[in-house]
Amino acid sequence: MSTPKVWAQPGWHDYLAARNSRLPCLPAVTKLSEEVVRIMGGNPGDMQMQGTNTYLVGSGEARILIDTGQGFPIWLTTLVDFLQQHQLRISHVLLTHWHPDHTGGLPALLAQYPHLTNSVSKAHPDRGQTSIHDGQLFTTEGATLRALFTPGHSMDHMCFVLEETGAMFTGDNILGHGNSVVVENLGRYMKSLDVMRENVHSAAIEVGYPGHGAVIEDLPSKVTVYTRHWETREKMVTSVFLGANTTKKSFLTTREITAHLYGPAMDAMAGPFIAQVLSKLAEEGKVSFIVLAQEKKWFLLRN
Repeated sequence: MSTPKVWAQPGWHDYLAARNSRLPCLPAVTKLSEEVVRIMGGNPGDMQMQGTNTYLVGSGEARILIDTGQGFPIWLTTLVDFLQQHQLRISHVLLTHWHPDHTGGLPALLAQYPHLTNSVSKAHPDRGQTSIHDGQLFTTEGATLRALFTPGHSMDHMCFVLEETGAMFTGDNILGHGNSVVVENLGRYMKSLDVMRENVHSAAIEVGYPGHGAVIEDLPSKVTVYTRHWETREKMVTSVFLGANTTKKSFLTTREITAHLYGPAMDAMAGPFIAQVLSKLAEEGKVSFIVLAQEKKWFLLRN
């Protein structure tokens, strides 16, 4: 997960620090199943929780690596030691999305293993990388990964379904703890949650391997929680317009909407999320805005 401006607002650091103090400890290396090993990025922080999860996938000598952490040296040291101790190698590198805490370790990885230079894939590839398309299969002994294009948190976000065991690598779309993420485009993100839910049910997927946090043991329920969380926020925002004045059009700033829902003291923390909801509603033609006295005023578009 990258560090958007919302987390720099007053109050967020204290909130996130308190949340993270209650998180379970995750070991540097954990064998999660016969096909999946989690290697922590060594970068715990406000946004990263216990750190970025990277995964080695497969059961044979050649493993697929999902994500490369933030670039902290401890991650590469831990990865190299594990590969050497178990006489393993990396055959391919898949990146869930472009955010630095998921791609930052790539330069050091390629310096350590130059043969991987042409084996790195991302939905919107950088120079020297290959693209990933929706439904593309990546295989190694014991594992078939099916790419699932799920933009919204970032516009290049990919999840990966482990076909053999009915598990999904969820990237930053769904985390191991909490029920909210900051997104680049809420409308696309909500559609991606629908895509994830459809795949979870059609492929009988129970387990989620997130980009941050512990393993998700009940992924279907977690997808539902995330979806309802954002749906509730959308209904709350709409209700402010309907309740503000039912006889004439109401013109409200983001700050006024946030204050109505959470109180004025919560503007710095909740305001960015309300702005995301308003942008989604505007894209759907449900709200619009005008600028009055140099302030953006939102209003509901009635049918």
